[in-house]
Amino acid sequence: MNRINEFWEPQIKKVFIAPVTNAKTRIYFKIISPTFGHQTSAMTFKSFSLFTLLLFIYFISNSQNTQTLYEGVPVFHGAKITGNYPNTEFLFAIPATGERPILFYAENLPEGLTINNTTGIITGKVVKAGKYKVRFKAVNAKGRADEEFKIEIGDKLCLTPPMGWNSWNVFTNTLDEKLVMETADAMVSSGMRDLGYQYINMDDYWHAVSRDADGKPVANPEKFPHGIKWLSDYVHSKGLKLGIYSDAGDKTCGKCFGGFQHEEIDAKVYADWGIDLLKYDFCFVPFKKSEALARYKKMGDALKGSGRSIVYSLCNWGFFNPWEWGESVGGNYWRTTPDIIDIWKGNPFWYGSFMSIMKRQTKLDKFSGPGHWNDPDMMIVGNYGKGKATGGGGKYKGMSDLEYQTHMSMWCMLNAPLLSSCDLRSMNEPTKNILLNPDILAISQDEKGEQAKLISKTNGIWLYRRNLSDGSVAVAVFNTSNKEKKYDLKSSALGLEGTYAAHDVWQHIEAGILKDTIQLTVKGHEAVVLRLRKNQ
Repeated sequence: MNRINEFWEPQIKKVFIAPVTNAKTRIYFKIISPTFGHQTSAMTFKSFSLFTLLLFIYFISNSQNTQTLYEGVPVFHGAKITGNYPNTEFLFAIPATGERPILFYAENLPEGLTINNTTGIITGKVVKAGKYKVRFKAVNAKGRADEEFKIEIGDKLCLTPPMGWNSWNVFTNTLDEKLVMETADAMVSSGMRDLGYQYINMDDYWHAVSRDADGKPVANPEKFPHGIKWLSDYVHSKGLKLGIYSDAGDKTCGKCFGGFQHEEIDAKVYADWGIDLLKYDFCFVPFKKSEALARYKKMGDALKGSGRSIVYSLCNWGFFNPWEWGESVGGNYWRTTPDIIDIWKGNPFWYGSFMSIMKRQTKLDKFSGPGHWNDPDMMIVGNYGKGKATGGGGKYKGMSDLEYQTHMSMWCMLNAPLLSSCDLRSMNEPTKNILLNPDILAISQDEKGEQAKLISKTNGIWLYRRNLSDGSVAVAVFNTSNKEKKYDLKSSALGLEGTYAAHDVWQHIEAGILKDTIQLTVKGHEAVVLRLRKNQ
């Protein structure tokens, strides 16, 4: 609660609590405050306490929808920790919403880093390895906020699941410089960057017809007339990071030149270009585990020796169980499945529906953690069947908004990389509300990095539990059927003792007090996600 400590007491004095409706044992309250605005919620009379009221006001003050991201006092979002190699370029944009302009400050930055006070972008190089505790401060006309942040300079990157965008699912071979620039602009203007999204990842088809005479990779001059270095400078100026794609074979999946036998030279050129992430595919490679390990390790070693902090994404579609060896070859996350397709269920050849992919994630939680994540593929939220790679040539019309919301919920619970693939330039409101929900993103980016465990499957309801760094517990009640169901969430099923206040991260309301049981109504294909905080 340190985000609002400095103005908590005066705001509490201003709060007026007005009963709106009284129905049996449930009392509905309206919270009216100059800072928090107008919010309505419900609590059981028996459980109403000062603690519950304070917890409720805390949730309200930290819940912002897409219409209010740039109103009110500053609020910090995103990861609370980041990692970088020593003596390599560091880039981090402090994710914060609230009325603009905001002035940003950072106390105790390690030597070599500086902050731009108007943009909140931190840059520089840190030579000395170590774990640094920094305090961020943000000030605007409505108030101020401060928060502790950790910078780890050492041998680990990607300490929380990466958040960003990838070009493949929707755009495939139409990728070009203009699209990348406009997508970076949209990531900023939509508020995504200020909620923690960082990466703009170019997938296949950035390549020229061939390498240059020295064997160096070259971008297509018609698609990228200014070159990749110029483009990365543009993306970095926004406080964002640029990713690129290659393949462990001599050709990519789109039959552009691959990385095989060019690993060191490619890694060095990527570093010179300012690349921050490499997705490494597995097309045109002998189908052997030994080949996968050898080729992925060779590129992993090359990246580590490139002189730049480059996140490494392994994409061999889950063959040979990469979760068992991906970290040992330098990978930061690895695909656990075939490519995702924009449908709820089914098993189309080679591709994975949402449900087929979900079934593949069971028992993988022990392989996930800071710096090494399971990747069930990119998100298809907001694609609506329009993806060139995921729409089946018009065969698949996409999922519903509720199903996309469930998709987002489960990716956040499972520590999956959050890489949107929709057209960020033309997102509709439902898509924005899903991708820009601070409460669900906070679960994804929790520092503990513990992947949710599947606790039970009962009558089509899958129950997941995830422990969070502040002692709270995230719970997903996932209705895999297409029919609405009642579900009794029992503390005994979750292994919890005591009394917990339950916050619904999608409704942004208090769902009740979990002592023994909370009864939930879960729509077909919905995942109700609750954050449980223990009452004192």
